[in-house]
Amino acid sequence: MAIDFGLPKQKETISDVEDENEISTIQSVLAGIGSGLFKIPEGFVSLGATLMDLGADTNKAAEVEEYFAKINPFDEMAEATTAGKITELIINIGIPGGVAFKAGNALAKSALIASKNGKYVNVTGQAGKNISKGIKKKIKASDPELTGYGKTVAFGSGSLAGGVAEGIFVDDVEEAGTFGDLIGGPTELDRGLEGTDYNARQELFNRLKFGAEGALFTGLLGGAGVTIKKLRNSTDAGKAVNGKLNRWLDKWISQPLRARGKESQEQFLVGRKLKGNLASDTNTAETIVRELDSSISKLFPFFKRAVGDKTIDKERKELLKELNQVLLSSEKNANALVPIYKDVGGRRALNAAGKTLLRKTNNQRRKLNLEKISEQDFIEKIPAKDKQKFTEMVDRQIESISFGNVNKKLKENFTKKLKDLGADQKDIDSIFDNLSAMRMGWGQLFTSMGRRLDANGAKEFRNLFGEKVTTWLDSTYDVFKDRKSKLGEMYAPSKQVMDAAKESFKKLYRKNVGQELSDAAAQQEVLKVYNSANIERGFRLNSASDPYFKLPNFFLFKSTADEAFDMVPSRMSELTGMKKEAIEQLYGKGDDALQTILNGTGKLSAIVRRNEYFDNLLNTSNELRASGKTPIFANNADEAQRLFGGVEGVDWKAITPVKKTKAGVKGIEPLDPNLDYKQTLQPLKGERKPTFRKKDAIKGEISEELPIHNPLQTKYALVGNVDSLVKPADELANSSGFLGQIYQNLILYPKATSQMAKTILSPFTHARNFISAGAFAAANGIIPFADPQAVKKALNALQVKGFRKDNEYYRKLLRLGVVNSQVQLGDLENLLRDVKFGGTVGRLTEGDNLASYGLNRLLKVTSKIKKFSEDAYTAEDDFWKIFSFIGETKRLKNAYKTAGIKLGDSFTDIRGNKVRLTDDYLEEQAADIVKNNIPNYDYVSDFVKGLRQAPIGNFVSFPAEILRTSTNIVQRGLDEIFHTVELPNGAIIRPLKNVGLQRLGGMAFTTAAVPYAAVSLASAIYDVTEEERAALRRYVADWSKNSTLVPIRDKETGKLKYIDFSHTNAYDTISRPIQTILNRVNAGEQDKDGMMDDFILGVVESTKELGLPFVSESIWTQALNDIFIRRGRTPEGFKVWDPEDQLGTKFSKALGHLTLSQAPFNFKQLQRLGLSMKPINDLGRFDDRGRQFNFGDEALGVIGFRAIEANPDKSFKYKLAEYERGARNSKNLFKSVALRGGAVTAKDLVDAYINSNRALFENQRDLYLDLNAANTLKGDMRKIGKFASGKIGRKNYGAILNERFVPYIPSKNVFQKSEEIARDLREADPNYVNPMRAVVGVLANIRMQLFNVGLEDEFPVIDNPFKDPIIPAAIEQIRQLPPMVTGANPAVVNANQKFGNIPFTQLTETQKEEKGRQVFGQNDNIFG
Repeated sequence: MAIDFGLPKQKETISDVEDENEISTIQSVLAGIGSGLFKIPEGFVSLGATLMDLGADTNKAAEVEEYFAKINPFDEMAEATTAGKITELIINIGIPGGVAFKAGNALAKSALIASKNGKYVNVTGQAGKNISKGIKKKIKASDPELTGYGKTVAFGSGSLAGGVAEGIFVDDVEEAGTFGDLIGGPTELDRGLEGTDYNARQELFNRLKFGAEGALFTGLLGGAGVTIKKLRNSTDAGKAVNGKLNRWLDKWISQPLRARGKESQEQFLVGRKLKGNLASDTNTAETIVRELDSSISKLFPFFKRAVGDKTIDKERKELLKELNQVLLSSEKNANALVPIYKDVGGRRALNAAGKTLLRKTNNQRRKLNLEKISEQDFIEKIPAKDKQKFTEMVDRQIESISFGNVNKKLKENFTKKLKDLGADQKDIDSIFDNLSAMRMGWGQLFTSMGRRLDANGAKEFRNLFGEKVTTWLDSTYDVFKDRKSKLGEMYAPSKQVMDAAKESFKKLYRKNVGQELSDAAAQQEVLKVYNSANIERGFRLNSASDPYFKLPNFFLFKSTADEAFDMVPSRMSELTGMKKEAIEQLYGKGDDALQTILNGTGKLSAIVRRNEYFDNLLNTSNELRASGKTPIFANNADEAQRLFGGVEGVDWKAITPVKKTKAGVKGIEPLDPNLDYKQTLQPLKGERKPTFRKKDAIKGEISEELPIHNPLQTKYALVGNVDSLVKPADELANSSGFLGQIYQNLILYPKATSQMAKTILSPFTHARNFISAGAFAAANGIIPFADPQAVKKALNALQVKGFRKDNEYYRKLLRLGVVNSQVQLGDLENLLRDVKFGGTVGRLTEGDNLASYGLNRLLKVTSKIKKFSEDAYTAEDDFWKIFSFIGETKRLKNAYKTAGIKLGDSFTDIRGNKVRLTDDYLEEQAADIVKNNIPNYDYVSDFVKGLRQAPIGNFVSFPAEILRTSTNIVQRGLDEIFHTVELPNGAIIRPLKNVGLQRLGGMAFTTAAVPYAAVSLASAIYDVTEEERAALRRYVADWSKNSTLVPIRDKETGKLKYIDFSHTNAYDTISRPIQTILNRVNAGEQDKDGMMDDFILGVVESTKELGLPFVSESIWTQALNDIFIRRGRTPEGFKVWDPEDQLGTKFSKALGHLTLSQAPFNFKQLQRLGLSMKPINDLGRFDDRGRQFNFGDEALGVIGFRAIEANPDKSFKYKLAEYERGARNSKNLFKSVALRGGAVTAKDLVDAYINSNRALFENQRDLYLDLNAANTLKGDMRKIGKFASGKIGRKNYGAILNERFVPYIPSKNVFQKSEEIARDLREADPNYVNPMRAVVGVLANIRMQLFNVGLEDEFPVIDNPFKDPIIPAAIEQIRQLPPMVTGANPAVVNANQKFGNIPFTQLTETQKEEKGRQVFGQNDNIFG
């Protein structure tokens, strides 16, 4: 047969005529639902007809099929697309199976419970009618719990019922297929050969297999669902998880994957409020610092500041130092803040003091109406002996703390200096307004601290606070930045500072010892001092706030040489003059106002907000208790057992080992390491001071009150809640040891910087980030940009330069947890923190280069760019969250108003809580929706966050959040639709129904309709057929194969390009697996073994797609693997270097490849954009791979819509390389068995040969489809053909091109080696016969069967005659090809005609050889 190196003539198509009846995917899916419902009764009736056919030898089943085909209006539309077929099958088997599982499970439970109670289920009479009504009641908590055996029986009954239902109601079991069709085994369906008669017995057996498999899958799915639901119900209810298996699942599966981890939901939410308050305080301080910095910077020329003019820098530092003095001054004291206390007065004082005094006199307390009685009357009711105590208590309680005005003289002097520098009055006023605002903010935070104190605590506070506050706020040192406890781990002093410190040490040594100190010895002493430093944690009234450390004896006193180096404890406040200056410089003492504001506010906020967190937790717990729900905390062990269940120490435990000692209360430090025992608190509302029992010599055992230092000190809680509260001071574990440092420096550090380069430092990524985030609003049913007022309000609140017009509103959103939670940035910031980006790791040593540490100094010049980029990245995310928050608030308010629920009305909300409709409630609900329905880093589980430290995955939190929020959107939408409220008039309404419908509609539109519409619209505009789209998918990059591809046709060449819509589709994480399943099922439609095996393969592949973001190589790790693992190749097959390159050249190219992974500013994209802008006739338009780019395509890439040309001419070489690799692997399936060296059987050899050819068939079919696709995409087929022929041979290429399979036949070398192996084995067993001799004829016959199999057909079923004992009957089963087959090889036809249609195995040996040579040639490996 002549070989044509082009493709056969294309079939004629009418491309200019649009098929008006084309059915869309969405239409087909909807039809699949309807058709699936139709097929449920069809399956049942069909089963009955099959039973009739079995007994009466009729064909009623065919009549049933024909009848239902006529009345089913959806069947044709459902079958039009793969998505429709899958939907139809799921409905057909899912509904009957699910209903049967629930019914069988419930009936079995009811029967078992009845049996346990001695009451057996009676299915007759009235009792039978009442079974269903009684099932639910019987399973309630009032009935005995089923044993493990009983649960297993009930569950197995449900699974069996589900499997039976699936076997009964499935419409076409062979079309559906089974898992056994994929892997073989007892559930593999028996299918007759095409064209054979209908077999009723076979149909029934197939239904039985389908049902058996269905029971297994129903059990697995049902079991997973029941377990997950039970775990969620237990933990959501604040109860202990019972059972060893459930505990294991909760600990190792549930906890790592849920956002709240070990905590209960209520405790987790209170923790989010803590974080919001901290962020709000930080934002306040940053806003004030930003405005002060702007006002001060105006006074100095920009150019001189930009070039680092030392004179200007010195003047600016001096000005900020003076500003710091003004900030920390008071009217009466220029050197310190003087607190102004406002005492508690009015009703609050009466209630607080009166209730304390009258707590034990209940009868007297009942007679007093503390809200109506006058103060004088109330005081008269107090016993005479307590009146003085009452008055003292009222006087001592703190209402508020403030710091008044700054020192007048300091203000006047500073104002004069500002005017001398050219400041106008507006800027001067702005500076002092900001100082006042910060002092007021500090006062409010200290007020929160003081208000909680009881009388004794307030007294101590007044006595000590004034002396401490100024020093504490002013304890700003660079060594404290970005760390939690010890000094010197993130800050490295400059060489200049170190040299100055060494000189001071030398000078003091010379003065106090009378000798010279070497430079090396001086540096060693400086390092000792540096590494010994520490500072107070928290706010302890009776301790100093300055750093403490150890100094060599000679630094402080006259010393002998022997004692000079003894280390003496000291602290900063004890030093003066040169000594103090040297140590302050060494530790990086900050004395400018900006540092004081940031550092002081950060420290104060951390303490105050954590105290409020403890209070809020206990208040929330008491609210839960009051509403009849399980509280977070129990008051004692007995109550904990009753509330939580489980076992003490395993499921719940005491929060702290608190105890009373002679020195006072101890043991609270695990809960609050910063605790100050001088501060004693008032009980919260509904609480009393805890008591403990002690023995008295006279009175016996008595109760004594404990002072409250922490409101949770004597409480009990679930272990998970306790463990989340009682954390070590430093939560982040530092890598230790040499290997840890290697891993950080070689893997994590570059991973962090590469991710930073590709995100916040890439302008194009910012554009895509903003555009794609609009989908979050749309998915919740809020149209982007539809509300101009919301757009304006959102823009004004953004915290990026040029906006910041409504900072107070932004702080409110911070407190609500709406903003500042960008997911990718959260991953990046934590990864940078993990590797201590910008600082040293651990202590300084003599070998350290003290001139510079970390990238902090290298990036100092670009630090402002980095900060602006981070702010911008956050703002792009914040805009849509604020826009969505405003939209959610408005539509909730409108929905309740339309339903007749007005502000101030009480009703039961969507969570079942009794609430009052207020603006605050609406905002809290809207914030809750935004936090749960839009990706939020605060809600990423600890396990997923921890993946950032692995060398795999890029921004793994984002896909995890897409999965969480997508589920939440659907759940919230359904809850809103079905949520009911009873009005005072008794009417039942659904106030949020329309909101829920909008939300579900938005989700469907964003995740399904938008991608589908984009593809459909582009296909219509550019006249792209389904065949072309399928061909296009074969020539895209691997990462785009399961993407949503939008086709575009080049007007000039007619060739196709594509836009990978997944790059801009925020919800690609959930749509890609679905597309993967559709692609897999669609690819398997040509086989005849049903959909189930292809569906399962699709699910497996989709799981891989779903997990890819979590397990794929990170940007940096991939670059490393390209060099060290893949030996100079990228995953796509591109060469990093040529094998022939010199070592130096390879090293240079490898270094360039690694550098490219760190390149910021979208380096590659900018490079392509630059090439596309060059003239058409300029050779400079081509890149190093000979590609040229279109400016329009590259410009669209800025916003994520880059059009990429499908170029089969260039891509085919990779396809062919893949084919050759697959062909080798296919042939090795046989050779690995035949030549493995041990004894093999004839059966093994034949099986291996069949498997080898099956794999080769799939490989050749892929190449055939690639060739067809290349032709469809207008590739140069002669160029492709010439290249392919040179690689795989003209004969093979011609056969594949013409859709003919070329089977594998072992080489002569294989036969020779097998004989050598046989000779070796015969030395051990003289009777051993080489099995290759026995199978030669069989292999030849199989090859003849395969020779004319078409690549568009399915691989034939081939019997192995050696699978049973070799008997003539088995050999007879090996079939011959018919004498005439359309398109058959003439040599085969001639051979068959000569020898007749006699089975090959029945020919004589001479006839076999002659026929083999006639078919395969004189030089054939077997017959030649």
